[in-house]
Parts: sequence; C-alpha cells; structure tokens
Amino acid sequence: MNIAVNVAPTQRRLSNGLYVCIFPESHFHHTFVSCSVSYGSIHDAALPGRAHFLEHMMFYNPDEQPVKPMFHALGASTSALTRYDVTTYQMACTGQFRPSMELFIRTLATPYFTPVHIEKERAAIYQELSMYEDQASWRALQQLTQMMYGNNHPITSDVAGTPDSLYQLTPDVLNTAYNNYYSTGNMAVAVAGPVESEAVIEILEQYPVREYGTASLHGALPWDRRGEESGERYLELEFGLPLSLVRFGFRAESGMELKDQVACMIGIEALLGETSDFYAECIKSGLLGKGAAWDHYYRQEFAFSNACGYSTDPASLRTLIEERCDRIQERGVTLNNLEVARLKWLSRYYTDMDSLKQRCMHVSEHKVIGLDYMQIGTYVSELTEEEIISGLRKVAASAHLRMVVLR
Repeated sequence: MNIAVNVAPTQRRLSNGLYVCIFPESHFHHTFVSCSVSYGSIHDAALPGRAHFLEHMMFYNPDEQPVKPMFHALGASTSALTRYDVTTYQMACTGQFRPSMELFIRTLATPYFTPVHIEKERAAIYQELSMYEDQASWRALQQLTQMMYGNNHPITSDVAGTPDSLYQLTPDVLNTAYNNYYSTGNMAVAVAGPVESEAVIEILEQYPVREYGTASLHGALPWDRRGEESGERYLELEFGLPLSLVRFGFRAESGMELKDQVACMIGIEALLGETSDFYAECIKSGLLGKGAAWDHYYRQEFAFSNACGYSTDPASLRTLIEERCDRIQERGVTLNNLEVARLKWLSRYYTDMDSLKQRCMHVSEHKVIGLDYMQIGTYVSELTEEEIISGLRKVAASAHLRMVVLR
C-alpha cells in the first residue's frame, strides 16, 4: 500500500483497453474523476492547436443539448485542459455518481463536430490567444523554449495554436485527430471518492472499444527533429514593464527515468529554489522577487526546468546563477539544503495526494505518458545525497542556462 492513501487503489486494464485507477475514500463527500489522453500540442507539429481545439469541441453532443447544464442538473461539474503532451477531462460530483459518470463517458465517447459549433469555439480560442499575447510571463516562456529547442520544435508553439492554424480546423480534421488519438488503449481514468471499485469498473466497461489510429503514440513523435539548443543564452526584449520580468531555466535530458527526474527536481530546489541560500540572497538584494517558484517538465520527448519572477538587475542575477552552477560541479550543495528541499517536495506531494482533484489528475496524466505518480513519494524519501547531486550536476550547468528578460 502507498503510504499517501488510506486504502490501496484498484488498478486495472479493462477489456475495452481503458486503464483505470480507483481510490475508494469513504470519508469524503464528493467524488472526482480524471480522464487523460496521450495527445497534446507537441503531436500537432503540422497544425498547431488541434489538440486544444478538440478538447473544446468535446463538450458538444449529437442530441444538441448543452452538456454542462446537464452535469449541473446532476450536481456535477466538468473542466478540461490541454498540455504539451496530454489532454485531461475532469468531473466532480456530490451524489448521483452513476448518472454523472455515465454522462461523462458518453460525452467523451460521442464526438460531435459541426461547422456552427466550430465557428463558435474558433472565436473563443482566437480571443484566448489575444489575451495570452498580452501576458509577459507567457511571452517569456515561448521565447525561453525557443532558445532551448530552436524554432522548429513543436514545444515552442502555443498550445492553443495560431490565428492561421485555427482557420484550418474543420470537422474532418477534428474527426481524424479524435480517431487517431482517442483510442481506449491510449487513455487512463482515475476516480477517487466514496465509491466502490467494482461499481466504477462496471460503468467504465460500457465505454466503447476504440482501436489505435494511424497516429504515433507516446514515446514516439510525428516529427524527426528533437530540437537544438540555441547559441543565444541571454535575451532582452522590450515589453513596457516598470520592473523587468525574467524567465530562466535549463534544458535537461529527455527520456529520464522517474527516479532521475525526481533527483533533478529536488537538486534544483536545493540549489536555486525557495528554500536555498541563493534565493534568500536574491530576495535580500532585490535580484529576484518573492514567488519565483520552479516548474519542471520532464518527458520522453522534452525536458526542462524553469522559474519566472521580477528582478531589479537581471544581468547580475544571471551571473549569480552561473556562479552557483559552476560551484556545484565541484562542491555540491549542503546537506541541510538538500534535506529542506526534500521535505518541501514531500509536503507538496502529500498535499496533492490529499486533494482528490490533484491526485486523480496527476495519476491519470502520468499513466498515459508512461510514468507512475504513486512512486514519487517513495523516490523523494529514498534518494541518497549522492544521487540527488549527480542528477543536479547534469542539469544545472551554466552552459545550459538560458534567460529571457522582458523590460
């Protein structure tokens, strides 16, 4: 049993191909469901934004009834999100679990794409793109990934696509994407709440079998280029900000084992994160504002860590980061910093496990990209000092540092 949960989850591959992970939690009053598909923006190199557009379109159905009010009538709610490599649909309900769950799987199993609905969502997403263009942190992230992977890698494209790509999306294009990627063997469902495992399985077995399409599945990408790091390591752009916003980070090796990923993330936290001596020095001197937390994306196809915040002197911040990176190649980091970083990661992990929403989302998303979220807590606890420092040295090298400044 995993020490993060009260009851060992039921994990199974159903006869229709769906992978399910069910957490019976009798002391909760609500139930949460997460269904993830191994399909995201990086799979749409030729037509950016297709996965995200498809996510929007999945909330229409052949009987023409608005889906969300149908969920609300049952005391349930839904949401969805598209990432670089996965799309996730979520549902929360209190009571009436069975009809809510049946409506949820029926929504995902019966796509309905009409020109009228496509035009409606096209307008909504076009507005969404315009809003992102005005966000300095988003612009900095796009520029940073270009410096890490070059202009031709699909990770540098916005998840929502471009104005041009939006107008190339038709019912046929969306049906092709759905048929290629939304196969039941390419999906994972996590359920947590006051449910009985066999009752949940009975409902999910109703999901119609969908065979694999012609698209590449996780672990293989529909393009040949893995992306080359740009020789440009530091870039300043004008954005009209009263205080400079900086986004900086490191590209890592893709395809790492989960244990190695965890080692790198703990190491970066110990060296440059909110618990580090570096961070305290930056806050005191004004080189970095509070709240500049690190985000980590470690996948088979891409891997990088980055942080974003405001700085009074970005050039000096960059110099200080490079000095710390050079120092750890010889001396490592203090044991105290490592242990504090480890405790912070454990706290974050158990906090997410305590939330049914976060737990289900992490479990289903990790499963479809070939990782086991339930193992993270064990790795955080058991990694040795040597393993963490070894992982850190591979990632946090000054030669890999890239920084974007928006003034």
